[in-house]
This record gives sequence, C-alpha cells and structure tokens, in this order.
Amino acid sequence: MNVAFVSHCDFTGNSAMHIFSIANLLEGSGIRCAACVPNDVASVSEHGTPAFAVVSYADAYANGVRFPDGRGPDLIHAWTPRELVRQLTEHLAGVHDCPYIVHLEDNEEVILEVELGQTYGEIESQPIELLDLKVPEHRSHPVRYRSFLSRAAAVTAVMDRLLEFKPENMPGLVFWPGFDEAFRNPAPPSSGLLSRIRLQPDEKVLVYNGNVHATNAEEVHSLFLSVQALRRVGVPVRLLRTGLTHLDDKCWIEDAVASGAVVDLGFIPRCEVPSLFSLATVLVQPGRPGRFNDYRFPSKLPEFLVSGKPVVLPKANIGRILRGGVEAVLMESGDAIEIAQLVERLVNDPKQAAKIGAAGREFALQRLSWDRNVPPIVDLYKLVLERRTAEAPSGSGDALSGVRLISFFLPQYHRIRENDEFWGEGFTDWTNVTRAVPSFRGHYQPQVPADLGYYDLSDPQTLERQAALASGYGIHGFCFYYYWFNGRRLLERPLDQMLETGRPDFPFCICWANENWTRSWDGSEQDVLIAQEYSSEACERFIRDVIPILKDRRYIRVGGAPMLLVYRANQIPEAAAVAQRWRQICSSEGIPALHLCAVQSFEVFDPRTAGFDAAVEFPPHVGHALLESKSIPGLREDFRGYLEDYAAIVRNQLSLKLPDHVLYRGVMPAWDNTPRRGTSAHIVLNSSPERYEEWLHGLAKQALDRRSVQEPILFVNAWNEWAEGAYLEPDQKQGHTRLRATRSALTRAAGSRRQQPLPAPPTDPDPPRRESRPRPDL
Repeated sequence: MNVAFVSHCDFTGNSAMHIFSIANLLEGSGIRCAACVPNDVASVSEHGTPAFAVVSYADAYANGVRFPDGRGPDLIHAWTPRELVRQLTEHLAGVHDCPYIVHLEDNEEVILEVELGQTYGEIESQPIELLDLKVPEHRSHPVRYRSFLSRAAAVTAVMDRLLEFKPENMPGLVFWPGFDEAFRNPAPPSSGLLSRIRLQPDEKVLVYNGNVHATNAEEVHSLFLSVQALRRVGVPVRLLRTGLTHLDDKCWIEDAVASGAVVDLGFIPRCEVPSLFSLATVLVQPGRPGRFNDYRFPSKLPEFLVSGKPVVLPKANIGRILRGGVEAVLMESGDAIEIAQLVERLVNDPKQAAKIGAAGREFALQRLSWDRNVPPIVDLYKLVLERRTAEAPSGSGDALSGVRLISFFLPQYHRIRENDEFWGEGFTDWTNVTRAVPSFRGHYQPQVPADLGYYDLSDPQTLERQAALASGYGIHGFCFYYYWFNGRRLLERPLDQMLETGRPDFPFCICWANENWTRSWDGSEQDVLIAQEYSSEACERFIRDVIPILKDRRYIRVGGAPMLLVYRANQIPEAAAVAQRWRQICSSEGIPALHLCAVQSFEVFDPRTAGFDAAVEFPPHVGHALLESKSIPGLREDFRGYLEDYAAIVRNQLSLKLPDHVLYRGVMPAWDNTPRRGTSAHIVLNSSPERYEEWLHGLAKQALDRRSVQEPILFVNAWNEWAEGAYLEPDQKQGHTRLRATRSALTRAAGSRRQQPLPAPPTDPDPPRRESRPRPDL
C-alpha cells in the first residue's frame, strides 16, 4: 500500500511532526509513505532521518507523487481541510485516481470567525467569489471545505467532538496525538540557551511553547498576566515562551518581557524545546472550555504530560478525560487569576506537584504513544481501499478526465405487448425513425444507424456492445429511463437482463419516467394510454420496488448514496414528504443515504423545495435560441414546428450563471424529433460534432473547477434517442465523430487542468503560496 500525506505546514510545525511519527511507524509495518509539504523539504531533519519520502507542493503539482514501485498513492491522507491542502489533495486524487481521507485538528469554523471578525453564518452567506478572495490558503474555506469533506472516503480526528463535522455514514476514527520520545527524558539545556534565559537561583519556571495568533491570543495573554501577578505578590516565577507571534498588536507581550516576567525566546529549533521542559516547575496550557478548545487536542499536551512535570490545563478536550487533581490540574474559567492561584499552590506544595506530574506521565506512557495509533489507522486504510474495490465497476469510463459523464439511455428498442396494442404489431422506436422525411433541403432524415444497426435490446449482447463502445469513448455510465406505473413496468427487459446476468460490468442508474404514457409522446393529459398514480401507497411501492436495483454493485453513487433521478419531480404531490419517506424506507432496507435528482425536463426549480438533493440539466429544455422559419431555405409550407440555433444555445449555456443548489449540467449532441412529431417537430439547426465538443469541453472544465462544491458529474441527452435526433451512437453520415468529440472534450478538459497546476512564478520576494516562514500551527 502507498500512502501520501498532505501537510499544511513544513516540518517546523506540530502537524507535520504528527505526520513524521505516523509515517515512520507505517513504513515499519510495510506501508510506503510520502509527505507533501508546502515549501521546505529539508525541514524534516528537525525530527531526524525519515524512513519516508518528502515532496514539495511544487513537485507534487508538477509530477504527482511516485513511489519506488513506480506507482502513485493508493490513498491520500489530507492533514486538515485547509485550502492549500484541499487544492493539492484534489489535484493528486484526480491525477492518481485514488480516494482521500481528511484529518481534523480544530474547529475550523471558530478559527475563521476570529480571523475574519464575523460570525460563521455571516461568512458563509457571502458570494463564493468574494470568499475566494477573503479566505487565506492556510484557513478552511467555509463552502469548499464542507464539499471536500463530503467527498472524502473517511475522516480522522484528534478529538471525538470533531466528528460532528463528519458527513453522516462516513467512517471516522479518533486518535490522540502522541509524544515525541525526546520529551520522555529531556537533557538539560545548553550553556548558550541558559545564557539567554538568565534564571535566578530561586526562580520557579513555567514553560509555554506555541505560536500566538488571533484565535489563542486572549488565552496566552491570561497566562502572561498570571505570571506578572504572581511576581507582584512575591512568588518568584518566570515564564519561558517559545514560538512565533502572528499578531499586529504585540504590546502586551512586550510589556510582559520588559517586566522580567516572561522570557520570549521566539522560534527555536525543535530539538532545543525538550531541554526547556527539564527546567520547568509547572507546565501550563492556557484556555477555557468553549467552541475552540472543546474541539482540539493541543500537540504539546502529550509532551507536557510525559515530561513528569505537573500540568495545568482547561477542563476541555483531553481535560475531560484526565482526573483533576490526580493526573493534571484542571481550570474552570482559565482566566489570569485562576491560573495564578493554581500555579501558586503547586509551587508551594512540591510533594503534591511531583505526585500529579508522575500520574500525568503514567497516563501519557499508557495512552499517548504513537505506537498505539498505528493499528487502527492501518485498519481504516484497508477499509477505505476495500470499499473502493467493492464499489468501483471495472467498466468505468471516467478515467479520461475525472468527470463522470452519464448518458441517458432509451430502452424502446424491443417489442412489448403494450406497443403492439397501441401502435401496431412489431412496433419499436425504430419504426418511427425509419419513417421520418426531410422538412427542408439538406435535412438529414431519416437518420440511419451504422455500427450497431437497427438493434434489438432483447438480445443481451446488444447492451454489452453498447457499453463497450461507450466506455471506450469516456462515457462513465448509462441512466436508464424507468417506466413504472404503480407496479406496472414497461420496457424493463434490457435492465432486468443486466441485473440478472451481471453483464455488462458498466455503471448505471435509473430515471423514473414519471409521466403519462400518451400517443403524443409528451406526457400530456391528452390521449393518455397509461396514467401515472401518486397515492402514498403507490409512491411507497415505487421505492420498495427499486431498492434491489439501487443495491447493485454497479449502481452509480454520489458520496456512497445511490443516485435516483425523477423525470418530473414537480408532478409528485407533496414531493418533499414523499422524498423524506423514500429516504426512511431506504435507510430501513440497508441504504443509509439516497441522492435524489430532479430532472429539469419541463420545470426549472430549486430541487431542495421538493426535498431533493440536486437538479439535472436537460437540454433541449434550456434557454431557447429561436430562428425565423423564413430564414430556412426550402422549408416545407406545412411546417408548424419551431427551429433553434445550436451555436447560440452553446454560447448561452457556457455563459450561464449557476444557481446556489447542486446542478449537474447537461449537453446534447443534436436535437431533431421529426420522427415523432413530423411537421410539428422541434429542430435544432447548426449542430456539429465540433460545437458539441466545445459545449462538453466547457462544462467538463467547469465541473472540474467546481469539484470542491459538488461532484464532477455531467449528463448527455442521450446515448440513443434516435427518434429525437439526440444520440451518440454511430450513424451513416457522421460515423464515430460524436463519440470522438466526447473523448476529446473530456481529455482536453483534464489536460488543461494538469498544464496549469500552479500560478506563474511570483516576483514578490515573500509570495503567499511560497511563504518560507512557518504557518500558524493551531
């Protein structure tokens, strides 16, 4: 197994130290590891010689991550969902076609509130374009990080409370940080460091190692004030503080240093930090319970505890586990007065202080060792990869680009009793196709199939040939129209054969074609042959009937949830209640989540109003671009239909402003329903494989750019709608040109992303994406 870690900081930060410890242990268990860091690859030497590879972000973007066996990673462990990590993780997951796990260390929402000075509700309500400018790369984007989490294969976290941010039904693992062995029995400080500290013989020492930033400034300030207060009442204490300061106002730090209460050593090499602990009388982790501290496990706490010195910390995070007065001293409020009182008691009672320090050390040795974490992490990795193997059909065609292109599939190409009764003996959709006549000069009618001929879908080999052809040109799967009328099914044979035989091994989903079966083929209330019913009993019967289909190994899923399309969701009375009932029934039948999609067939609406998760764009039911009939030379005088310009539709669709709900966009290679409507046809002129490729290419790039917001899924209408002129299958006029355009559009979209993984080299000596100083490590 190959695992790539993506860190939000170089090895000067605590997060990367966690990766160092885990990766070294994983390598010892036979798992090959690599760690991606933003800038300084050499910073790994701070911790010793790694058994794993270290790769800079720049190299990872340019070349991916390669292991000694020549392969890329089998999975990626993203160390926080912060923007720089998210961007690289999604890039690598696309390049190497592998799942990723997200590690949570903090309440990212609180951190962003403090940084931007607004409530989280105010922040996330802003336009995403504005947020892209406001949110720095070392913070989590309020919109994109949630989408990033939703597409993860699993979540790991340092505290159980952080799993509140994990999507439901996603695997989650909590593991506490471990201690660096250097803190178990630290050596005394060097003479050079002692000369900087200049301790007096009778002084008691507090140590705090950590960066100061907007989120924890108030807490650290309380610690500084407590030391100053103790000195004023004659308690000889001094605080040794290490780390960087990321604040504009540093006056209170400067005042504490000037008073002699604090020695601010700034950033020192990590190898020197353990020696400071050897001087400590008491170690203090400032803070108070709340939305920030309840969700974190400060990386220094395992090292505080294993040092054997008494530790003062808030009754939050690990403080909820430790026994107050036994393994640590717990704070209720965390203000300066409380810190001063607790420290003074420990200073005045060295016997009790030693007893608490020893119990804290024993706790750390028993429960805060990195060795303890490795077996459950390995088990999680195996689970993720086993699930991926079980769920991924072998015929998946989206390897070309990372975009899942799903094609609507019409099963109307085999005989059924109802069609014999309604339309005449032997009727299939081919009957209409072969009868079509042109309506103007150059009008390609009838349209004649090539490679597959006038096939019969009652032959299972036909669907296998179609799937092989589709997969070869980048189609991810088929979406079968599912004709169901309160238990009565029509045109079910191709899908049933696929379910019974397990062939073809090709992804698929279904779209409930929930409109009336009519003579005019438009689902209207006129000339109804078979009507739809929407009683509560009928709706419940529908979902129970399709559950076996949704459980098929090949069924297309979004975030593990089967994707179920409904052609006319607005036709369902009280649709939101029906959707909720469907979810309840699926959950009781072993399907924890259902991804409901409303097709924008005739009505364009927000799917959330119907209790659905997403909408599916359905050309030609998009913005129209009508043409004057008189502009078409040779048009039949009795033509009563309407004409549109394909090129204008493409331009309009590519410039369309997107809604704030999930929308899976759609394309069509052409449209001409002359075989069904004759002189009342809807014909889209000026279509071509080149224009179709332009449209699909634009939407594929958009889908990849928006993969942090929603799954990169597109729909094409259709694979085989021959009677509506919307098909990708080869015909006598164009051969495979539409299929080649499909493959070209997808590969070009992927290629354009790979060629521009990073912005141009900056001229700023300290650019944001290449900042050499350590990031705030929260």
